[in-house]
Amino acid sequence: MTLAMMNTHKAFKALQLAGVSDQQAEAMVEIFTEMPQDNALSRADLMKAGEGITGSIKELDVRLTGDIRELDIRLTGAIKELDKRLSGAIKELDDRLSAAIRELEVRLTNLDVRLSSEIKAVDVRLTRVEARLDRIEKDIEVIKADVSA
Repeated sequence: MTLAMMNTHKAFKALQLAGVSDQQAEAMVEIFTEMPQDNALSRADLMKAGEGITGSIKELDVRLTGDIRELDIRLTGAIKELDKRLSGAIKELDDRLSAAIRELEVRLTNLDVRLSSEIKAVDVRLTRVEARLDRIEKDIEVIKADVSA
C-alpha cells in the first residue's frame, strides 16, 4: 500500500472511532484526499472538523428525539380519543340492543299469554262440541231403535 492509501485508511478508521457513520467518513476522506496535500491541515484541524460534525449529529439527534416524542404524544392522544369514542359507541349500541331484546321478550310473553288463553277457549269449545256429538249419537241410536220397532 502506498503512504497516501494508508493515511486514507487511518483517517477513515479514526472518523469511525469518533462516531461518524461509514458513509459520512467515506465522504470526508474523499474530500480530504482531493485537497492539496500541502500539509496545511493538522491533526488538530481534522479533530475540530470531526467535532463539528459530531455536534451537528448530536443536534439532529436531539431534534429528532423531540419530534418523535411529540409525535408519540399526539398519536397516544389520538388513540385514546378514538378508544373513548369507540367505547361510547359500543356502549350505546349495547344499551339499544338490550332495550330491543327486553321489548321483544315482553312482546313474546304477552303473545304466549294470549295464545294460551285462546287455546284454552278453543279447548272448552271443543269439549262442548264433543258433548253435543255424544248427545246426537245417543239421539240417533234412540231413533234407530224406534224405527226398528
